[in-house]
Amino acid sequence: MSTFTDALMLRLHAPGGLPGLLFPADATGRARIRQLAGTLYGVPAAALHDVLKVEVAAEEYQWPLFRQRLLAGTWTRTTPDHARTDVLYEGREAGAPPEWVDLALEVAATVLLELDGGRIESVVLGDIGEYASLAEFQAKFRWFDLAGYLARHGLTTVEDLRRAFHHLLGEVKLAAPPPFDPADPANQRRLRLRLAVLIRETVDVTEALRSARLVRDLAARGQVAHRDPDGLTSRSPLAPVLLLPKPAVTAHPVPESELLAFFASQDVLAIPVPP
Repeated sequence: MSTFTDALMLRLHAPGGLPGLLFPADATGRARIRQLAGTLYGVPAAALHDVLKVEVAAEEYQWPLFRQRLLAGTWTRTTPDHARTDVLYEGREAGAPPEWVDLALEVAATVLLELDGGRIESVVLGDIGEYASLAEFQAKFRWFDLAGYLARHGLTTVEDLRRAFHHLLGEVKLAAPPPFDPADPANQRRLRLRLAVLIRETVDVTEALRSARLVRDLAARGQVAHRDPDGLTSRSPLAPVLLLPKPAVTAHPVPESELLAFFASQDVLAIPVPP
């Protein structure tokens, strides 16, 4: 194990070390929580307005993730009578070393979250009206895959279309959400963020990304998406967090902002750690 990893684990374990290094009480810390919430929950119809509180719920250093092996087969008996049994075994892959997570972390973040429930205000259904060409038919919709529709039903001309079906045109209007009230306690959500922290002494983009993907894949096997009390369903069992030494990030030929943006695009939170 490297000196940087050893020293950083001790810094993180010290009182106030985890929130101070990973989630400071400033715009940087709030931006990191926003990114992790998007990675773990990915709620497109929501706006995270603010981060009110960040608490460390659990931490475990040097946490092993073992590769699983699945064996399937059939056991057949011929005497004294015929019998057939399907056999399924799942367990750790023998001899395979674990993938080590430097810090398995669970964070509870209280946030101000605006959710759009997508309430329907009205539904109108009526005859599609007259159309003289396929282009006129398609123009009646805001978006319509006309070529795919014709191919699926074996139609070619506008006459074929008229003879085949009597079309109706529907319009669904969504209700405007009420004004967001940040003082309303109903808009507070407590998100559970499960993180796999990987500490690296150098900036090796390929190795770091491979490790992050492998850790996430191993954690996902055998796991089911959990639902938080507020009704948000996770889309990933954990989010990888990559800790890199700040001097190595600064010395890298790719600018720091581009490095962090690249990892963020791959659902990995990269954090440069100062000496």
